[in-house]
Amino acid sequence: MRIKLILLVVLVLAAGCMRHPAPVATNQDAARLAIAIRYVGVPVMNVYAFPTNSNGPITRFGYLETVSVLGLKGEWSEVRTLTGSGWVKTAEMIDAPEAAKLAANPSPRFLNPPAQVINNRVRGEIVLEAKVNTDGEVIGVRLVKNTTRNTALAQQNVQAMQAAKFYPMVQKGGQRVVFSYEHKIYY
Repeated sequence: MRIKLILLVVLVLAAGCMRHPAPVATNQDAARLAIAIRYVGVPVMNVYAFPTNSNGPITRFGYLETVSVLGLKGEWSEVRTLTGSGWVKTAEMIDAPEAAKLAANPSPRFLNPPAQVINNRVRGEIVLEAKVNTDGEVIGVRLVKNTTRNTALAQQNVQAMQAAKFYPMVQKGGQRVVFSYEHKIYY
């Protein structure tokens, strides 16, 4: 019994040693010059080992981070990473003027706006205050005003706002911040 246990441990250790080591940046990667400097235009940009997203990401870049583009292949761009290079969807990056405009005027923007709640039988206004975390996720919604006198309609709008997603709010220096957003719905 003891010999079987020792053999099992040895086999597990041997299997663990057979894993491929993590990729390491080489002098060749460091020597490659970037063909362009771009910025992340989505809340989170996944980086893949190959120009396909069939396998999981090897790393990620955050909203408005600077990215060195090393090459292009169809709808994919090869970018420099800490461990060498990887591939991202070109459409998820923006150019310097657009990044500068977004950084200079940090105002809330929806990635996925709240679903529209339709009710043609009421008139009035519903005002919601959403608290949004550093990843752009709505973490709380407070009903501020409801002149429609329809509590079910107000609750439907609260639920729609809870499902919404924002672009992260980035201050100068690249720091993400929690923010509040006032949302008005008119009926």
